[in-house]
Amino acid sequence: MRSKIMRKAIKGLLVISLVFALVFIFSLVDDAGTVSTKGSDDESDNIVFIADDEVTEDMIEVGEKYAKEMNSDSNGMSGVVWEMQSSTTVVSYRPIRAAFGDIVAIGETREEDYKWSVNAGTKIDNYPLSVSVSGSKSTTQNGPETNDKLADGKKASHRAFFLVGYGRLVKYTYKVTDKYSGRFLRNETRYMYSDVSTKLCNQLIQLNGTTVYAEDETSTKVKDAGTLVSYKNKFSDLDGTCLAHYKWQ
Repeated sequence: MRSKIMRKAIKGLLVISLVFALVFIFSLVDDAGTVSTKGSDDESDNIVFIADDEVTEDMIEVGEKYAKEMNSDSNGMSGVVWEMQSSTTVVSYRPIRAAFGDIVAIGETREEDYKWSVNAGTKIDNYPLSVSVSGSKSTTQNGPETNDKLADGKKASHRAFFLVGYGRLVKYTYKVTDKYSGRFLRNETRYMYSDVSTKLCNQLIQLNGTTVYAEDETSTKVKDAGTLVSYKNKFSDLDGTCLAHYKWQ
C-alpha cells in the first residue's frame, strides 16, 4: 500500500516538473521570436537594401505624417484637407550623403557625434526634395593597431571615420479638398525620403606628410587620395557611399 502511494507521489512530481519545463522552453522560444522581429538595427551598421516596389511602414508613415502636418491649423491651411493618394519610389534605395568625421591616430581613442543632412529644395536626380533629411550617430573611435597595414603593405597611421545616410526618394501624391464642403481643389506632389538609416564607416589610411594614402573601392589597391582636405571633401558628395562602395574620383 505504502509503495503504491510513493509511486503515485513520484509520478505526480514528474508531471509537475515536466509542465514547468515545457513552460520554460516555450518562454525561451517566445523571447527568441521577439528578438528576431526587431528588424534592421543601425547599431549593426549592416546595409539592407530595399526594393523599389516594397511598401514599408515607414514609407506610408512619411506620407501620412506630411498630410497631418499640412492639415494642422498651425500651417494656416485649416480650410483644406490633404489626403495621400499614392507613394512611388523614384530614386532607388542608395547612399544619400556622406559626412566625414575625423581621423584617429595609432593608440588614440575619442568620442564623437557625427551628422549629415540634405536641405529641402536640393535636386536628387532632377527631383526637388520637398522636406530636408538628416541623420546622426555617436561613437567611440579607436585608432589603428601598431601592426595594421593597408592592402599594399603601407603601415596605417590613422583610422578615418565617416557617416553615410541611406534611403530612397519617394513621390507622394495628395488630393486637396475643401474642409467644409468636401469640394475637390487640386492635386499636389511631394518628393520625400523614406526608410532613412545612418551607417558608421571607417577606413585605414596612411598620412605621409601632406598626402593621404587609402584603399580603393576594391580594397585591394591603394591610391593617392591627395591632401587631407581633399580626402575629406570626397565624402560630402550627394552620392557618397560606404567603404568598398566608395569610388575615388
